[in-house]
Amino acid sequence: MVKNILTMTFLKKNLFRSLVVFTLIIASDDNSFATHATASPVIVGSSGKTDIYVAGYSNNDQYNYIPTYWKNGKPVYLTEGKRQGKATGIAVAGNDVYVSGEAHYGRQSSAVYWKNGIAVILTDGNNRASATGIAVVGNDVYVSGHEASKNGLLVAMYWKNGIPIHMTDENHYEPTTAIAVSGNDVYVAGFDQDMHNLEFSIAKYWKNGKEVSLAPSYKKATASGIAVVGNDVYVAGQQRGKFSFMVKYWKNGKEINLSDEAGKGACSRAIVVEGNDVYVTGAEKVSDYNLVPVYWKNGKETILSSDTRKFNGYAEAIAVSGNNIYIAGEENNGHCDVAKYWQNGNAIYLGDGKHNSAAYAIAIVRR
Repeated sequence: MVKNILTMTFLKKNLFRSLVVFTLIIASDDNSFATHATASPVIVGSSGKTDIYVAGYSNNDQYNYIPTYWKNGKPVYLTEGKRQGKATGIAVAGNDVYVSGEAHYGRQSSAVYWKNGIAVILTDGNNRASATGIAVVGNDVYVSGHEASKNGLLVAMYWKNGIPIHMTDENHYEPTTAIAVSGNDVYVAGFDQDMHNLEFSIAKYWKNGKEVSLAPSYKKATASGIAVVGNDVYVAGQQRGKFSFMVKYWKNGKEINLSDEAGKGACSRAIVVEGNDVYVTGAEKVSDYNLVPVYWKNGKETILSSDTRKFNGYAEAIAVSGNNIYIAGEENNGHCDVAKYWQNGNAIYLGDGKHNSAAYAIAIVRR
């Protein structure tokens, strides 16, 4: 008989402001573990207490751009401040908090993750690198990312327990944006940018190192997030429309448009799947002003904008828990970007409004 259910949540945010969410539910009894994949970033317990974790960057009144996560609004700084960077994703497993990101531990930014605040540095800092996502399955830690080659091109890769697995060579510019692990399969989202012609890029994901292209290069598509549910693979992204970019997602390679092909512009950030519902977060230019934070549920758009809509804002990550929808992101107040999250449309501010801050990932833990 199943006695406990533990849900581990994996979210990410990358160098290109993209985020992914993936969740593994482990149902356990006395003798065995059975796993299946879903995409709701929520850990479920029975105490009735809810903890809200948000990851991004902030300041500590002395230094800016400090990799940070907030637990119930209280910041936890992941470096002492002199090492600037950002947290790109968060995973909660039991009492352990895992955060992926980047920070300056050498001449350049290093890919890194923190476990309960202790850094595990994945690259030596000689070449620019970033960790773009994290997944924790049992005792194994998977981190997606990329590192610059000698010629400056980004090499797509992931690490399993600190050991790098390269998916591309040094002759392509292929940043990753997300990671998901389902059973024995590792999925990494990203894209291939043609550096000879910046008007061409290919949205793709890799399954166990084998690439799957989602759109031809002339559509200038990129993938920003991935979720795996059973045998279905969902990838969020954007591609060229008539006048600007449009948001879409692919389910098993079949594209579903979310914003207007003839619209003023939109971008995606994250994708989650809860039951039969598909949620995608991002931003859209809905007026003559700048991008405003939005999310789509089964294709229907909801705006999470500030009062003025005169400054950019982004909905970066989403978690769905029962009837509650939690979305992390940031909006500019005319002076700086301010980290926040929305609970059912109501904004809770995390940044101080005086210094730049951003929220790229969210996890909900129901103890």
